[in-house]
Amino acid sequence: MKRTFVLMGLLFPLAIISQIPVTDAATNASVGMVNSQLMNINIQLKAVNKNLSRLINLMEKNNNETLKSRKILKEELEAKKQAPAYVTKSTDVSRTIDLKTKILEAYRTSKQTVQQLEHLNRKERQEFFGFAANAILETKNLFKQCNDILKTKAIILPEERLKKVNGINSELESILDNLIVYNNKLSRTNAFRKSRSTLINMNKE
Repeated sequence: MKRTFVLMGLLFPLAIISQIPVTDAATNASVGMVNSQLMNINIQLKAVNKNLSRLINLMEKNNNETLKSRKILKEELEAKKQAPAYVTKSTDVSRTIDLKTKILEAYRTSKQTVQQLEHLNRKERQEFFGFAANAILETKNLFKQCNDILKTKAIILPEERLKKVNGINSELESILDNLIVYNNKLSRTNAFRKSRSTLINMNKE
């Protein structure tokens, strides 16, 4: 029995010593595996960082493009708030001014002419004067609309401004034509009555 304990006492240290290399090898293997995993993680992190850098660069580029686009859009909107020179100095605007002048001249001339027509009655004269006064009022309103279209700060395309001015010109032309037609009508009426009166007087003689 005593020999058994002695033998076991001798063998136990040997067993411990024999296990040390095995334990170190396992530890080294584990450390190597961890290092390998860390290397893989590091590689993945580098790839992620690279992708993030690309993404950040793209975002910055897009942001710069967006800011540039906003600036251009703002400039375009500001430009649309003002009528350019080719609109304010266009033949359409010149036509508006010319029509206004012609209507005022036609009004003054017609008024003088009608007042001198001896064979018109008072009602006919008053109706014409009322028509002519209304024509002048409409002309002033349309001319004001033209100025408002040219000076407004609203966002309107130059082509739209010209289109509106052209529409005003059509109305002014109609006013001028109607004023001339009305004046000619009264002149013909007066001439007809004058001829008839002359004929009657000749027959009396």
